Amino acid sequence: MAQALKALFGLFGNRPPPLAERPLRDELLSIERLEERAKALAARFTLDPNPRRLARSVFPRFDDNARVLRQAYRTMADDVHRGEFVTPVAEWLLDNFHLVASEILDVRHNLPRGYYRELPKLALRELAGHARVYAMAVELIRHSDSRLDRHQLVRFMNSYETVAPLTIGELWAWPSMLKLALIENLRRLAEGTLDARRERLAADAYVARIDGAGQGEPPPLPPVLHTAYVVQLLQRVREYGPRLAAVRAAVDEHLAAQQMTPEDAIRGEHQRQAADQVSMANVITSLRLCATLDWSQHFEAVSLVERVLQRDPAGAYGSMDFLSRDRYRQAVEELAEPTGEAQLRVALRAVESARQAAESGQATDRAAHVGHHLIGKGRPDLATDVAYRPRLARRIRRFVFAHATAAYLGSIGLLTALLLGLGLAYVREQGGSPWAQAGVALLLLLPASEVAIALIQRLAARLAPPRRLPRLEFPAGVPENARTMVVVPTLLTSVPGVNELIEHLEVLALGNGDPRIHFAILSDFVDAPAREMPEDQAILEAACAGIEALNARYGEGRADRFYLFHRQRQWNPREGAWMGWERKRGKLEEWNRLLRGAADTSFSVQLGDLGVLPSVRYCLTLDSDTRLPRDAAKKLIGIIAHPLNRPH
Repeated sequence: MAQALKALFGLFGNRPPPLAERPLRDELLSIERLEERAKALAARFTLDPNPRRLARSVFPRFDDNARVLRQAYRTMADDVHRGEFVTPVAEWLLDNFHLVASEILDVRHNLPRGYYRELPKLALRELAGHARVYAMAVELIRHSDSRLDRHQLVRFMNSYETVAPLTIGELWAWPSMLKLALIENLRRLAEGTLDARRERLAADAYVARIDGAGQGEPPPLPPVLHTAYVVQLLQRVREYGPRLAAVRAAVDEHLAAQQMTPEDAIRGEHQRQAADQVSMANVITSLRLCATLDWSQHFEAVSLVERVLQRDPAGAYGSMDFLSRDRYRQAVEELAEPTGEAQLRVALRAVESARQAAESGQATDRAAHVGHHLIGKGRPDLATDVAYRPRLARRIRRFVFAHATAAYLGSIGLLTALLLGLGLAYVREQGGSPWAQAGVALLLLLPASEVAIALIQRLAARLAPPRRLPRLEFPAGVPENARTMVVVPTLLTSVPGVNELIEHLEVLALGNGDPRIHFAILSDFVDAPAREMPEDQAILEAACAGIEALNARYGEGRADRFYLFHRQRQWNPREGAWMGWERKRGKLEEWNRLLRGAADTSFSVQLGDLGVLPSVRYCLTLDSDTRLPRDAAKKLIGIIAHPLNRPH
């Protein structure tokens, strides 16, 4: 039975490893030779042509690694508590186990099993079923003695992709694969440390048995002597002196049979401990690097698809924020087969379509942008160009979205009819008359439709979640062609109210300090029985003084940061009062006319450098009690300035 189980484990690649596997430590290669090694691996690795074939899972081994490391930590911690000898390798693990445990949790969170199954697998006999990117990680760990750095990671991946492009999914899985390989090596180092600990304890037990037996022939030595056993035994022999001369002779004889001397055994054990200590330190240091490295920057530094999309003829792709660029890359993944070459072809085709649109002279700015073809209205044409064949579920989804109104109302109608039918069937089964059935149908119509609407709306929210609009990122500040005025339409009611308004405007500006974001108050007086009221002048002077003080404080010698545009009252015969024309709507309408050069608006007070107004491209309207979070204005400008969102 045991043999059958062992064969079964071996069949699925989850065969338990032998004890004390050798650490992942091979010939140490320089960065140049690592690049050559990466190219050789790319030429050697052959992918399985059937992506749906059952993959060899790394998770059973990973779970076992976590269990072994936890057990090793407890064992070594107990030794510390008892005041026993602890090797430097064990000290590294004890001092940094919190980091190891954190990275184990991170791998479980960031590497779902379904995601791992989608990664390209190898067809090589010795690596059949393994994820290609995991085999790459193991090779890098093996030939760098687990010592990783940012520059090395980028050069290794770039060299590999000069021969065989990796998929976007593989590049995102790369950090988790490195952690998997590092934890695998950590497990091997910990097991070697525990084996050496067991051998030292066995040597102590051997000496204790001799000491307890008194005089006489010592018991025979084990047939195979670990160097840790030999070193510990020799140390104990020196403690006892001539009493254990026979044991020393037996050890010398045993080592001579292996063409070794005691000095060779001691030197070999010290060298092993030193090498393991270096490897353990490298593993811990590399895990710490993996925990702190900005993997999004690393991804874009090694992604071939990213380099292609950066050639966007409109020049907008490189100016977008990371999440917007990631959405474009996801679109490439959706349209391509799950291979690096296919994804690269889709990206090239999208850029070429944008270039052709730009050169035609008849296309809009949107068509010249690669996003128009990846996520915009040009996507169907791109899908045709790359021979994309969506699955049945995606085709159904596309059909529903193309006929959204009919699908929504039709679903509500069908569900309402179904609920009514169930109610009528129940009444009919209970012997209800036709009149009773008609009455029940009328009574059920409203609640059945409400239930149907609620269910369909919940289902629609799940099937069509809101999508984040692509946006530009302005790391160097808002550009000149996106100059924006934040306007606050309001009423000036009193001097204390004006002071509160000025303070609110200051808070808005402090959180959005870009020099090309300006702030203006569009103000009216309250409705009154006359064009001018006695308190008007004091209120207006307080507003003007507040704006001038803000410009003096934050304008850096200019008066183009804060503005006041105040309108005079006009007679409204319908309302029977003097008031600002059309109130808030009128302020905004006249404000837009003023920006376009109109000279006949009712803004009687225009305070601030008016030379900026012709260059204002966007306006952001806030109520007097609306907050504007830090840098929110720049983010909103980045959305509307994106080629796919620009109004026309």
